[in-house]
Amino acid sequence: MTTFDADLVVVGLGAMGAATTYHAAKAGLRVIGIDQFAPPHNLGSTHGETRITRLAVGEGPQYLPFVARAHEIWRDLEAATGETLFHQSGGLLVTEQHAVPGQRWEDFAHVTKAIADDAGIDFSIETPADVRQRYPMYQIPDDYRVGFEPTAGLVMAERAVAAQLVEAQRHGAQVRTGQRVTDVRHDATGVDVRTTTGSVRASHVVLATGPWIHDLAPRSLAETITITRQIILFFEVEDLSRYTTDRLPWMMWIAPQDEDYVGVFPAPPGGSRALKFVGEQFVETTTPDTVLRTVSVDEISDYYEQLLVPKVSGVTPNCIKAEVCLYANTVDDHFLIDHHPDTDRIMVMSPCSGHGFKHSTALGEAVAQQLVSGDSDLDLSPFATK
Repeated sequence: MTTFDADLVVVGLGAMGAATTYHAAKAGLRVIGIDQFAPPHNLGSTHGETRITRLAVGEGPQYLPFVARAHEIWRDLEAATGETLFHQSGGLLVTEQHAVPGQRWEDFAHVTKAIADDAGIDFSIETPADVRQRYPMYQIPDDYRVGFEPTAGLVMAERAVAAQLVEAQRHGAQVRTGQRVTDVRHDATGVDVRTTTGSVRASHVVLATGPWIHDLAPRSLAETITITRQIILFFEVEDLSRYTTDRLPWMMWIAPQDEDYVGVFPAPPGGSRALKFVGEQFVETTTPDTVLRTVSVDEISDYYEQLLVPKVSGVTPNCIKAEVCLYANTVDDHFLIDHHPDTDRIMVMSPCSGHGFKHSTALGEAVAQQLVSGDSDLDLSPFATK
C-alpha cells in the first residue's frame, strides 16, 4: 500500500499555485505548496501591485466563466480575510479605427463588444470626445475607437496571493518556502517531488511554475513556451486625487505594434502614490536566470517621452518605482492547462501569456474540483493541448 505525504503537491505559489493550494485545501485535500522563494515576491509574473480584470474578455468566450467566478471569489476572500482585493474602477479599451486583420489585437474593442453582447455584459463603444470629457487626462484622438466596461477593475496582486496562502494554511495546507524543486518523477501509484531539502510523495502534482516552466514540465509542453521580459513603471502625477480607482478607469491603449502598447492603472487605496504603467513586447525572449531585472534610465525616459506623454496628461517624469515582470507565452496567446502527456497525476497550469491573473483563482478552484471529483464546474478543456 502506497503511503502519501500529501494528496496534492503544488509547485510554485504565484497566482495559479496559490489559488490551487487554497481551493484544494478548502475542499479537504491534504496539500503541500512549495516555492523556491517567499511569495508573494517580485521575481516572476505575480507582482506589480495591481492586475486588470474585466468580465468582457475579448481573448475569447471560453474565458468569461472563469473571470466571472473569480470576481465572486475575490469578494468571498475579502469577507474571510478583511483584505480589500478588488476595486471596481471600470476599464477602457482604446484601439485604432481601422485595425489590420492578422494583427495580434485586431479590432479588440469591437471583438470585445461582440463577446460582451452575447454574454449580457455591460460594454459600450464610446466616442473619444465623450471619454475625454469624463476623463480629460486620457488624450484619445478622434480617429480612435474606445470600449468601456463599468464592471471591470483592478485586483491587488500580491495581496490576493498572500490572502489565498493564509486561507490555505487555515484550511490545513502546508506552505513550504525557500525550497527549490529539483525533480518530479511519477510512477503507477504516485509522484515523488524532490527538493533541495528533501522529498515528498503525493497522489497528484500541479506544476504552476510560471516562467520556470522549462525546469520541470515535460519537454513536449515546455518547448512551446517562450519567456519575455516586461516593464512596470510607477510615475508621480500632479494631483493624485484625479487618478484613483474611484475616479479613473484603467486603460489598455492597444497599438498595431506590441511595443507601442500602454496599460494605465489608477492608484488604489493604500497602494503606491503614483500612476502605474506597463508595456508589452513578445519578440525578445529570456529566462528567469538570465533576465535583466533592473529597468534602465533610458528605458524609463523612452517610455515616458514616446508612449506616456502623448496619451496621458498630468504625469510627471519622476518614476518612483520600476520593476520587471516575466510572461510565459504560448504560441497562440491562450492558456496551457493540461496533464503531463505520460500521466494524469501531473498537471501543468502556468503559461498564461500575460492575461492569466484575472482568471487565476477560478482556475485554481476548477483544478481542485477535478482532483477531488474528476470533474469541475467550469470547463478546462479549451486550455488543453490540441
